[in-house]
Amino acid sequence: MKITHAKQSRSPVSFNMTPMIDVVFMLIIFFMLVSTFASVENLQMDLPDPDSSEAVTAKLTDRVVINCLPSNPASPASGRTIYSVGPLHVDSLDDLSNRLAAAKVATPNLQVVLRADKRLPYATVRKVMEVIARNKIQVMNIVAHVKGGEAG
Repeated sequence: MKITHAKQSRSPVSFNMTPMIDVVFMLIIFFMLVSTFASVENLQMDLPDPDSSEAVTAKLTDRVVINCLPSNPASPASGRTIYSVGPLHVDSLDDLSNRLAAAKVATPNLQVVLRADKRLPYATVRKVMEVIARNKIQVMNIVAHVKGGEAG
C-alpha cells in the first residue's frame, strides 16, 4: 500500500482595504462638519472673568446658544447690540423672543446658554434675560471665563 501526499498550494493572503478607507473618509467628513457647527456658535468675544465661580462644564442636549456682541466694540454703550441664536442672526429682541418661543414649542425642556461680550452694559444683557424669562425657559447658563478652566 502506497501513501501519496497531495501537494498543497498556498495562496497569498490579501486584505480588501476599501471598506476601511470608506469608513475613515466618512469619519473625517463627520468631524469636519461637527467642528464647523461648533465653531459657528462660539463667536469671538471678550467674556467677563468672575473672581470666584463654582461653575462646571455641562453637556447640554436641548440647548440654544444666544450671543450678544456690540456693533461698535470701541464704544459698546453707544452702538446697537448684535444678537444671534447659534449661527443665525437675530434683528431685534422681538425676533429673539419669537425664535425662543418656537424652540420652546419644539423642545419643552429647552435650556439657554447666554454669551455676552463683557463690554456690553448690564442693562443690555438684562433685556435678553427678560426675554428668556418671558418665554418660560427655566434653565439659563451664562458663559464667563473661569481662571484655570476652559473659556466659553
